Amino acid sequence: MKDIIDRLRECGEYKHYLEEKEKILRFPELKSSIYRLREINGLIQEVTDQDREEELRAEYDRLYSDIRIHDFMQAELDYCRMFQEIQAIMAQELDLE
Repeated sequence: MKDIIDRLRECGEYKHYLEEKEKILRFPELKSSIYRLREINGLIQEVTDQDREEELRAEYDRLYSDIRIHDFMQAELDYCRMFQEIQAIMAQELDLE
């Protein structure tokens, strides 16, 4: 198991995520914007009012336009996708029934 963890720590997605996380930590005021983006993402999926959805999307676009936030969120997404791929491979390759 330790070998797997060590390899994950060495992968590009993880290293890039840590670099972007370190950048974000230099700007504590961005943390609330990142949390708000995550909140908006969930709200957009639930909203039924077209006008409210447009408001939320506009706010999302405004927050996401900050390159520091954009780069962090993209690195986080890439890292999460890597884990999804790992889970899919495990499910396919291992008899987990």
